[in-house]
Amino acid sequence: MPILPTLWWLSFWTLVGLCVGSFLNAVIFRIPRGRSLRAPLWSACPYCRYRIAWFDNIPLLSFLLLRGRCRRCEVPIPTHYPVVEALMGVIVLMLVDAFLVGQVRTGMSRSPFGLTDRLSYDWPILVAHIILFACLLAMSAIDLEHYWVDIRFTNLVTIAGFALHTIWTPRHSIDWPRPSAPLAIMSLFALVGLGLVWIVLTCQPHVDPEDFGEPLGQSDPAKSTDESATGSPPPSLSSPSRIGVWLAMFALAALFVDLSLAEAQVAPLRHTGRALVPLLFMFVLVLSQSIVLRESDHTIVAAIDEERSTARRMVLEEFALLAPAIILAFVGLWIMNGGDHVEQINKSLHATVRIDFLAMFRNWAPLEGFCTAAAGYVISGALGWAVRIVFTLVFGKEAFGTGDIHMMAAAGCVAGWPVIVLGFFLTCGLALAGWLIALPFKRTRALPLGPWLSLSFLVVVVFYEQILQWPMLANAIAAARWLCGVRG
Repeated sequence: MPILPTLWWLSFWTLVGLCVGSFLNAVIFRIPRGRSLRAPLWSACPYCRYRIAWFDNIPLLSFLLLRGRCRRCEVPIPTHYPVVEALMGVIVLMLVDAFLVGQVRTGMSRSPFGLTDRLSYDWPILVAHIILFACLLAMSAIDLEHYWVDIRFTNLVTIAGFALHTIWTPRHSIDWPRPSAPLAIMSLFALVGLGLVWIVLTCQPHVDPEDFGEPLGQSDPAKSTDESATGSPPPSLSSPSRIGVWLAMFALAALFVDLSLAEAQVAPLRHTGRALVPLLFMFVLVLSQSIVLRESDHTIVAAIDEERSTARRMVLEEFALLAPAIILAFVGLWIMNGGDHVEQINKSLHATVRIDFLAMFRNWAPLEGFCTAAAGYVISGALGWAVRIVFTLVFGKEAFGTGDIHMMAAAGCVAGWPVIVLGFFLTCGLALAGWLIALPFKRTRALPLGPWLSLSFLVVVVFYEQILQWPMLANAIAAARWLCGVRG
């Protein structure tokens, strides 16, 4: 396999990850403080307010050249900045590995002509996952500090999921997890119901922002700006040690080298080994941030306790808002269970459009791609709402945040509902393990679930096929298919 195209593409995607990570640092700092991402366009030191020149803002490299200090005031640069940059670079390379180099995901191109040819077919699904995990990384960092999820991130992921799934339907993607015809129709009908409720809520003059998963108690933007101008920046994520920076950089460099060897077929590590090491590093990183004592830990617990008296009524009202989507979903199922029109509907869902001069669109089925995103969004969101409603009714207090539900639905729109269902159950195990390990250091009932959801989704995306081959899970899937009368 030619090494130069391989090095070019790996370098390109690494730079994409680093640049996205650099932008995410600005997002993570500005959004909780109510600042605009558009103005100012330049970055500044949060201590001396000195405008950072472009040559001091190069991801990772500037941190090393400046020896981790501001050029003007020489105050140490928080180490979480280079860690986020390196982490995003690692995530992008892990996705490139799973989809294109290691080729461990079914439904992807198996072209023997290298990365260039595979990317020509499968770039939409790769870009969709990069957008997903970039937003998950930003949401996780903010959730760790403030216990809320801004749905502007989930809206971006959802739009990307629908748009990119709609254009990504090459012939080989038939092995990607796609919904059956009844499930596709149910999802489309449920989307109509959700859309109607959204229109009604939007037209109301006063709507509680919590209904949309937006942050509560967000500081006033003007006040945040004034406070930051005093030279004492508002608190942010606790910075990992310098060792964490070096480990993140080493993980990025090692993954780059190993992928180069893998594509050149020169005795690289197995995919499992090169994917597990970064994931273990991310687990330790999330755990180290989770044990930090913060004022928001007590604030969120107090807010949940304060709402105990109204928690059951709140989720019943939410269930009423979901009722139109549920009813329409069953209407779609009823339509698909009878009549001669079922076959025609099935053909329409898989109808193809051929555009000969574009290789990716020679077998284009836009409605099938749209339904793939719709099924992922609806089923993943339904799981989250079911957990929230049932456990809130049982325990009498809020059991699952609406922001986490938006996160699950958006992730399902990109990665598919099977990934989110498996990831949710993995989250329960990872979060419990993290809580038990952190218990001697931080005794609190508060647990930011966003980072554990994000890590679990990444694990399942990377190891999806291997997870499905676990004997216990494979037998459970076979039993479920038999009970539902699904053959093949």
